[in-house]
Amino acid sequence: MKPMSQYKILWVDDDEKILSSAERLFRFKNWPILTTTSVTQAKEILANNEIAVLISDQRMPEMSGVDFLSLCRENFPDVTRILLTGFLEESVVEDSVNRAKIFRFITKPWIEAELELDIVKAIEYHEEKTHQRRMIKEVAEKNRHLETLTTDLENLVAERTEHIEASKNQVEVNLSNVRKLVLFIKELATLRGLDELMVLLRKEIKKFHGVQAPVFAYTTHDGRKRILYFRRSEVIEGKLQESWDDSGRIRINSVGDQKYLTQQFSRPFSKVIAIPLQRKESLPSILFIENNLSEKEVSEFIEYISQRIQPLSIAIDRVLLEYQATFVSYQWESTFDGIKNPIAIVDEEYNLLRSNKVFSNHRQAQNCYYQLAKRGEKCLGCPVEKSIESGQPSVSKIHVEGKIYNVYSYPIRLDDQMNATHVINYYRDITNERNLYGRVVQNEKLGAIGLLAGNIAHELNNPLTGIRSLSQVLLSEQPEGEQLTEDLKEVEKASKRCQDIIENLLDFSSSDESEQEEFSQASINDIVNNTLPLLKTAMRYHRSEIELSEGVEVKVKVPLLQQVFFNLVNNACQAMKEAGTVRIETTSEKEWVYLSVSDDGVGIPEEMLTNIFEPFFTTKKEGEGTGLGLSMSQSIIESFGGKIHVHSTVGKGTTFKVQLPNANEVTPER
Repeated sequence: MKPMSQYKILWVDDDEKILSSAERLFRFKNWPILTTTSVTQAKEILANNEIAVLISDQRMPEMSGVDFLSLCRENFPDVTRILLTGFLEESVVEDSVNRAKIFRFITKPWIEAELELDIVKAIEYHEEKTHQRRMIKEVAEKNRHLETLTTDLENLVAERTEHIEASKNQVEVNLSNVRKLVLFIKELATLRGLDELMVLLRKEIKKFHGVQAPVFAYTTHDGRKRILYFRRSEVIEGKLQESWDDSGRIRINSVGDQKYLTQQFSRPFSKVIAIPLQRKESLPSILFIENNLSEKEVSEFIEYISQRIQPLSIAIDRVLLEYQATFVSYQWESTFDGIKNPIAIVDEEYNLLRSNKVFSNHRQAQNCYYQLAKRGEKCLGCPVEKSIESGQPSVSKIHVEGKIYNVYSYPIRLDDQMNATHVINYYRDITNERNLYGRVVQNEKLGAIGLLAGNIAHELNNPLTGIRSLSQVLLSEQPEGEQLTEDLKEVEKASKRCQDIIENLLDFSSSDESEQEEFSQASINDIVNNTLPLLKTAMRYHRSEIELSEGVEVKVKVPLLQQVFFNLVNNACQAMKEAGTVRIETTSEKEWVYLSVSDDGVGIPEEMLTNIFEPFFTTKKEGEGTGLGLSMSQSIIESFGGKIHVHSTVGKGTTFKVQLPNANEVTPER
C-alpha cells in the first residue's frame, strides 16, 4: 500500500468554515486535501485528479450529497464515497446506501479521532478495490493470453504438418514435441495448486535423465517469499528469509545461485540451471534445476524448457491470483464467523443462501427456519416478509429453543432491481436481559401486592380485631340457643375469615424474600386452600370442582408454590371466555405428588405448545399479560426438583399438571 500522503482527498461543502476546519486537520496529518464549495468545480477536480476519497455534505444548493455521490459512483467508481450530514434521516440512509453505495457516514460535529480512522479505512478500502480490479483485469488478460497461446500453438501444428512430405521425420519429431507442449499447457490449465504444478513439472522434465527434481521459489501477493521442493515424492513448502537473484535471465551454473541454494538446504549444489518465470507486472518467481548434464544436453534442455516458460509463468500467476482471491474470501468469511450473534442472508422463499457458523455449520441449502430452529415453517414473528414487501429495514422478536432473539432484517436489491428480493438477518440474543426484565416486572408486581396487602392489614386488622373481640365478649354474655347467639357466632367467624384472607395475602406477597427462605415441608392441600380465597374475583363467573387427597405433602418454599398455583388458576379462568368449570385435584403416587388445574377454555394450538413456557411468549392482547407467568412457574417447579406438564385440545380445554417430590417418600435424584 502507498503512503497515506500520496492519496488525494476531495471535500465538498457549501460551508467555508467546515472546509477550513478540514484543511487544518488534514494539514496536521500531512494528507493532501482539495476543497470546494461548488459541485460543478468538484466534478472538474474529479476529472483532472486521481482522487481516493470523496467527502460530500448532504445539504448543498446545487444538488444533495446523495445525488452528487450517486453521480460520482457512475462516473468515478473507484473513488471511495463518504456522506457528511448533521442529521441521519432514515430516507437519506437508505438512498445513500442503495444509490450512492457510500462507504461511511460522518455526522456533524465530528470527533477528530473517529474522522481520522474513517479516512484511513476509506483509503484502505480504495486501495483494496483498486487492487481487486487490477487483479481481475490481470486474470482476464492472462486467460485471454493463454487461450491465444493455445490457439497459436494449434495453428503452428497445422502449419508444420503441411511440410510433412519435405521433411517427414523432422516434422514428426516437431509434431510430437508440439503435441506434448499442448498437452502440457492443457494440464497446466487444470491445475489448482502449486504442489500439483511441481508434480507435473517433475514428470515433464523426467525425460532428461541427468535432471533432478525441481526447486521452485516464488513471491506471494503480500510480499512473502516461499520455496517448494521435493522430499522423496512429497512436495514440501518452506519460508525464505532472503531473496534470490531476479535479474530476469536464464543462468547456467551461476556461483550466486549455487551459494543461495547451499545456504537454504545446507548441502552443496554444483550444477544449477536457474530459470526466472516472472513476466511483466507479475510477481517474482524462479525455477532451479539441479543436474549433471553435459554441455550439449544443457543446450537441449534449455531449448526444451524455454518453450514451456511462458505458459508455465501464466499458470503460476493464475494459481497465485486464485490463492489471493480465496484468501480474501476466507478473510470475509472468517470476519462474519467471528461475530458471536447469528447472521444469515435469506431470499423471499426463506432459503438460506449464506450464514456464519453461529447460525449454522450445515452448508447444504435449506430453509433458514429449519437451520436455526429445526422447524417446518417460518418462525412466529419473523420480519423477513415485512422487510421485503416494504423495502425498509424491520425488527421483531422470535423465540427459538428457549432463547429470545431480536431479528433485524435489512432488504437487499440485487442488480439495481426496483424491489428487494433478499434480506440480511442479524439475530441478537436478548434472553438474559429479557429474563432480568421479567424478574424486575415480577418483583415490582409482588412489591405492589405486598404494599397493598400491608396497607390492607394495617387498615383492617384493628377494626376486625375489635369486631371479633366484641363478638366474643357478647357471646360470653348470651345464653346458648338464642338467635342472637347464632348471629354473633357468624359475625365472629366472618371477622376471623377476613383476618385469614389478609394473612394469606401477606404470605403470598412475601415471595421477594423467598430466595433466602428455607425449604419447608407443607401440605399441598393447605397451600391450595390458603390461595383459593385470593382467586375469588377471577373465579366469580366459573364453577369450581376441587378434589384433594389426604396426606399429600411436599418440601418446597410455600410462597413460591402459592404463586405457581395462583398463576395456573388465574390462566384457567382467563382461558374461558364464557362461564365454565375449573377443576383442581391433588393426588400422590409413590415418590411423586401431583397438582392438576383444568379448564373448559379454547385450548392451545399444537404449534404453540412448545413455546408457552418461553419468557414473554403470550397469546393475550397487549396489556392483558406479560408472558412471564408460565415461564417463572416452570422455573420455580424445576427448582423444587419437579416438572410441569401441559395437555390441551383446541376447543375443549387445557390441563396443567405439576409434579413434585413426595416429602413422605425418598426424594428422587434431581
